[in-house]
Amino acid sequence: MSVISFIVIAIALGISAMMLMRRCAEAASLPLSKGLLVSFLFAVVHAGLFCLGLWLGNLLSFESPTDPYAFSRPNAFVFLGMAVVVAVKQIWPYLGRKTVPAAYNLNVATLRVLLFAVASGINGFLLGMGAGFIAPFIGSFHKAFWPLFIFVFLLAYLGIMYGRQHVKMRPRRWMAVSSFIILATAIVAVVNS
Repeated sequence: MSVISFIVIAIALGISAMMLMRRCAEAASLPLSKGLLVSFLFAVVHAGLFCLGLWLGNLLSFESPTDPYAFSRPNAFVFLGMAVVVAVKQIWPYLGRKTVPAAYNLNVATLRVLLFAVASGINGFLLGMGAGFIAPFIGSFHKAFWPLFIFVFLLAYLGIMYGRQHVKMRPRRWMAVSSFIILATAIVAVVNS
């Protein structure tokens, strides 16, 4: 996978983090200084989970001892399958007319925020596991970690600021864009395999 693919995935996961933080900060306002710490924790945990998934997917990928490109197409289809799971999983709560995704209080102890970051980072872990099937972990760690850390940190903090000021956004559209970006990246990976 190229650096551009990792940046595009980072943007998509950053949008998801922004919508989650906006919803949580709108429900229970928190100081901007604590919001900065929460955004930092979320960025570290989400980027770490993505890289953990990348490493695990790299271990599970199909390989041939004689031909390194023998299973490139099946590995790309595994990535596409994981991307479909993540895209459907993250947009599903926004599809109903009356459904409102849950909001959580972030103005609690740091350990609880950390556990919430781990729980909300499962999408990134699954997407990282899919990416691990087509990208080597050793050559891709920095290409994966830093864009994801930066985009999740900035967009999560932006979401907290929007939530504190009750800025109206269209969450269904934002999550549709995020899901579309994830699926488009996976389709490009399949085409290029």
